Amino acid sequence: MLRSLPLVLAALLSLAGCNRRGSLLDQPPAAPGDATRPGARPPGGARGSARPPAGTSCMGREDCPSDQICVDRVCRYRDTSVAGEILATAARAQVEAGDWEGAIRTFDQAIEHYDTAHAPVPPDILCGSASLVLRTASDAEGRERGARRADACFRASLPGSPEREEVRRAVARLRFEGLDTALFDRTEPAERFFTQEPSRPTVDALAIDVELPESEDPGVAQVREQLAGEAARRAIAECFIQDWELRHERSASASLIVRYATRLHDMGTYDSYEPTITVEKTTVAEDGFEPCVARSLSGALTPPRASRVVAWQTAMSITASVQ
Repeated sequence: MLRSLPLVLAALLSLAGCNRRGSLLDQPPAAPGDATRPGARPPGGARGSARPPAGTSCMGREDCPSDQICVDRVCRYRDTSVAGEILATAARAQVEAGDWEGAIRTFDQAIEHYDTAHAPVPPDILCGSASLVLRTASDAEGRERGARRADACFRASLPGSPEREEVRRAVARLRFEGLDTALFDRTEPAERFFTQEPSRPTVDALAIDVELPESEDPGVAQVREQLAGEAARRAIAECFIQDWELRHERSASASLIVRYATRLHDMGTYDSYEPTITVEKTTVAEDGFEPCVARSLSGALTPPRASRVVAWQTAMSITASVQ
């Protein structure tokens, strides 16, 4: 009996030595309803930094924190809500079908089921929900809700993880709306993220897309080249900034008509063809992005020369947005 004691002690020491995670990761997570303890779930869906995010690579169960397991070489939370999983799958199907508002509601229901089950919400669900809320936010309160959900996404996922990419891009587009990005680095989630005065977006922060149909008509290729040039792009950007100061919207679009014509002038010994080009708005509004672009481009474009009488018109669409 005494001879077996060293073997028992050796086995116990061996079991104790198998834990490679350290004491901090072995601490049990706080109960979801206890907001005063580290790791508790604060309002708005964000989780405290005491819970290690899921998503690290692993070769076995010992490579993951105590509240996670190794599945397909990725650490994932042990606790789950099957109802939440099902609803999250349904939400993704709604996204693919283009029902964004319905997908947001279904994601919210999935998150509620995880809360009811006292299970951590997987980062792909939080980030997918955050991306949709930010994409559809149309007012200040919607942007705040999107920022809170984005904060939850960042806290539950690891830096560099693919599910964060779209959320980062969506949040970056709001940086001129008074967003204080430093609040995402706080230990505890902020109640509000848009705490600063909105600032004007700069010209180099804009993405401009011009669509002009292909055509063999004389002058179209030259007009297309001018629209891609610095003068036209700057004119469009200035119109967007003026419109932004009134509406504070992250994007603006214009549906326009481009008219080009040449007029014959008999100079006696030779004929001259005087070209003209105008850009016309299709809206009845007198102010805003579209009327401004129509006026600005009519002055910025130089009508191409032609050697005969020509007349054509074509539709053109322009979209400008904060990158």
